[in-house]
Amino acid sequence: MTEEPTKPPFDEAEYRRRQRSRANLMAWLLGALAILFFLITIAKMQIFQ
Repeated sequence: MTEEPTKPPFDEAEYRRRQRSRANLMAWLLGALAILFFLITIAKMQIFQ
């Protein structure tokens, strides 16, 4: 019989670090998108006056 490979132990600290890293990235991207929409809106207001 062949032995199943053992799974490495679950590292909760590493999991939390990766989760926090993804959350920070999403926050930055959403903030940048909001600023981009704001700037586009301001530019359109300037054009149509």
